[in-house]
This record gives sequence, C-alpha cells and structure tokens, in this order.
Amino acid sequence: MEKSSSTVAKVGGIDSDGSSSPLVIEPYCIFTKTKVFTIIFIVSISGMMSPLSANIYFPALNNIQKDLDITAQQVNLTVTAYMIFQGLSPAFWGSLADLWGRRPVYPITMLIYCVSCIGLALTQSYGVLLFLRMVQAFGSSSLIAIGAGVVGDIATPSERGGYYGIYTMGHLLGKRKAKIWIRLLIFLCVAGPVIGPIIGGLVTGTIGWRWIFWILLIMATVMLILLILFVPETLRSLVGNGSGYANPTPSQWFHRHKSLLSSPPAPPQVPPTRSRFLQCPNFFAPFVYLLQMDVLVALVYGGLLYSCQYAYLVSATRLLNDHYGLTTTQIGLSFIPQGVCSVIGSHIIGKFLNWSFAKAVQRYEENHQAAIVDRTQIPLDFPIYHARLRVTGPCFLAAQCITVAYGWLFHVNAPLAVPIIFQCIMAFGMAASMAGTQTLMVDLFPRHGASITASYNLIRCILG
Repeated sequence: MEKSSSTVAKVGGIDSDGSSSPLVIEPYCIFTKTKVFTIIFIVSISGMMSPLSANIYFPALNNIQKDLDITAQQVNLTVTAYMIFQGLSPAFWGSLADLWGRRPVYPITMLIYCVSCIGLALTQSYGVLLFLRMVQAFGSSSLIAIGAGVVGDIATPSERGGYYGIYTMGHLLGKRKAKIWIRLLIFLCVAGPVIGPIIGGLVTGTIGWRWIFWILLIMATVMLILLILFVPETLRSLVGNGSGYANPTPSQWFHRHKSLLSSPPAPPQVPPTRSRFLQCPNFFAPFVYLLQMDVLVALVYGGLLYSCQYAYLVSATRLLNDHYGLTTTQIGLSFIPQGVCSVIGSHIIGKFLNWSFAKAVQRYEENHQAAIVDRTQIPLDFPIYHARLRVTGPCFLAAQCITVAYGWLFHVNAPLAVPIIFQCIMAFGMAASMAGTQTLMVDLFPRHGASITASYNLIRCILG
C-alpha cells in the first residue's frame, strides 16, 4: 500500500573540485498562496454542486409528490436513485481524472449535469424525473472526487488536513486578514449543506419546485466557465509540482504560444508511443482499494456516518411537517442550524488535523532522534492513522449519543427547538469525523486522490 506522498525532485551532486553541492529540494507546489486559494475556492464551489443538488431537493419532496401525483415511496425512490449513482459514478470519472488529468474531465461532467438540469426543469413524467436524477448524479458526483484529487495534488501532508477542512467548508485558508465579506461570500458559495435546503424551501414555496433546477443550471454554467478559465492541470504525473505543461488553461496556452513565437524553434521531440487519451483507464481501481482491510474499515466507518446523516436529512421534511405543521419554506429554513454546524465542524477539524499531524511529527522525530527533512513525504513507519483519527473519536461519540435519543423526541412531542439542537450536534460530529477519514485516505494514496475519494464516495453513498 502506498504510504507516502509523491516524491519531490532533488538536485545535488559532486562539483568539479570534489566538494559536494548542496541538496536542493524543489517546492512541492510552485503555485503561490493566492493561486492555491483560487484553485481551492473554485474546486470547492464546483464540488458543492453534488451535495447541493441532493439537499436542495429535500424541502420539495411533498410538492413533487402532489404535482406528479405519485406516492411517498416513489418520490423517495428518486432520492435513492440519486445516491446510488452518486456512489457509482466517481469510480468511472475518478479513474479518468487520474489518467487524463483533472481538466479534461471537469467540462465533460459539468455539461452532462447542465443537460440533466434542463430536462428536470421541464419534465412532466415521474419516469423521466427518476431517470434524469440518475443522470444528474452521474454528472455532479464526480466533482467531489476530482476536487479532492486536486487538493491532494497541491497540498503537502502537513497542510492536507487544514486544506481538506477548507475544501469541505470553504474558509479563506484560515487567514485572519481575510475581510468579513470575503469569508461570507465563500461560506455562501461552498456550504452546500447550508444553502441547499434554504434555496429549495424558499424557491418551492414561492415560484415552484421546477425553478430549483433552473437555478442549479445557472450555477453550474458559472462553475464551468470558472473551471475552464482559472483552474490549471494539477495531476502530478502530468505536470509534477505545477511546472509542467499539459491540458492548459486559455492563459497558459496563450503564454506558451507567445513564447514559442519569440524563441528559436526547439529540436523535434519523439512523440509518445500512445496518447494518454487513447489509454483505457482502470475503472476497477476504486474497488481494488476495498481489498485492503485497513482501508475497507476506514471507508465503511465513514460510510456509516454518512448514511446516518442522510437518514436525518431525508426524514426531516416529513417529520417536521407531520409533527410540527411547518410549511415548505419553514422546513427549508429549519435546515440552516445543522448546515452551519456541519460547516463549522469541517473547519475546526481541519485545524485539529494539522495540529495532530504536527504533534505526531514532533513525537516521531524525538523517538528516532532525527528530523524529517522532507516534510512532503510521510515515512512508512509514521503513525498516520493515529495522527488523523484520534481527533475524530470524541466527535463520533457525541454524534452517536445524539442519534440514540433523536427519534424519541418526536415520539414524545418535544418542543421544536430540541430536535433542531440535536441535529446541530449530530451535523458537527458527523462532518468532523468524515473530514478526518477523507484526509487519511488521500494521505495513504496521494497520487490517486481522485480514485481513493471515489472509493470513499462509493461506500458512503451505497450505505446511505
């Protein structure tokens, strides 16, 4: 099993006078902090489309059931079908992204998603609704796996926990200098669990549930333009630390051709024997990881947490309507507290993951009486499991204790504030625990971040 990050290039040797030249370690990533922020910001709001498309749908379930004259079981089946394809699709797209690169896969998946949104907004048939929800999941769910691969490409292990907290939550790299309005903008853009039910409830309660998909179409179109223009290729097997040239952005292509016109022609190079776009990716790669027991246990652990959280989300609409008589708009607003706590949990656990990793490095160096010179690599005997998972235990216990008592609140007709508070504690604990598991998976397979995240997505969605 791959236990360390991608090897960085080192330059050094013996000079002509017999003295050794200093060892030069190239940076893990050549992008500036501003560029890293831009990349993570765009891939975060793009990855948001999958959970947003799922959560924005929940407040509209009762209205869709009445409008299409179907049963509650049929409308719930559209949720199940979405989750199945949300789990299976990244296995296909993640393998392509690890072979072709991140950039070619992004526009393909986004175009599929946009077409499905148009069909969903116009559908008058339950069968078409069910089919297009599958297509929508097929197009959107891969964005999470690819985005996680991008983060793994540009973040060192010592920074990865914090970056994944950023990726799943969306704060501005934790910089205190960031203005409040920038933090608020990113929060609103990437916090799919927060804004999804709010938008769904408000739109459904005012202009109708079909406008949910027109809004998603507009958002996806904007994301597609941002991805094409501003996110460079990051797959390390193609561009290394970002200094290579492959799948260029428009600006990269322009500067490249401008420099070629102003410089003498380079000697002809031998073309590769076979283009990577003609190679067949290993679509079974995400399933191969499941054969390793420690990886399987970690993935099932994260999957069970996700399935528990989904049980809260799917049941909330009917429970709040039946027991408290809330309207569609009020139900949408009731999702705000747990969404906010989910975002806060992702951010806080990112900070703790970095702290835990730093403490593990310090203890490792003390025990081995030597410093880890290259912080971009994780030694094979490094206690990575302990560093990543020890901070998630208390969060897991808190969430499960809440779950034990949650159902009884409705049985005894507890005040509305009580189940809302319970949902908040659950969301915080679940988000924190799942962020730790996802970071661990990329630590173990840094060169295959999209594929291993696809495995994680497969397990959690199937269990959900």
